[in-house]
Amino acid sequence: MTYRHYARVFAFLTLLLCVSDNLQAQWGKQARTGTGPAVVRLTPRQQRNLIKYNEAGAIMMMRTLHSAEATYQATVGNGDYGTIEELGKENLIDYVLAEGHRFGYLFRVRREKRSSESQSSFQIVAVPRTYLQTGRRSFYIDDTGVIHAADKNGVEANLADDPLVIDP
Repeated sequence: MTYRHYARVFAFLTLLLCVSDNLQAQWGKQARTGTGPAVVRLTPRQQRNLIKYNEAGAIMMMRTLHSAEATYQATVGNGDYGTIEELGKENLIDYVLAEGHRFGYLFRVRREKRSSESQSSFQIVAVPRTYLQTGRRSFYIDDTGVIHAADKNGVEANLADDPLVIDP
């Protein structure tokens, strides 16, 4: 074995020991207090970062759902859009999103089938699972592909809300 190999193994073992000491300390606290899994308390900065992460993930899922709807309409939908369950059955979205949740957000798809009077359409909304803990803003997208976002205190966003602008 070379020196580099030993150095990598030593670094890995050191990291493993640090993590295991932290876990043992957490488990010891649970055993002494008789509580279940430890409740993680986030600092305000960590909470803001978690919300930003979840909101970015929700935006990404809105785009994923929009793309999946376009694919569904052009293929098995025969001109109609699908429900979130149908998108999952066709493997156009992953199984977690097909259950209607991801990144601390709940997703709902509404669709209108085409008729002699109108074209098919859909609306997708995403709301935080727990307002101010998993997310702050609610999101809306329809068949136009424009995402709308607003802080709605956990209520669904809609077409009247401002379009999402992402600053570089």
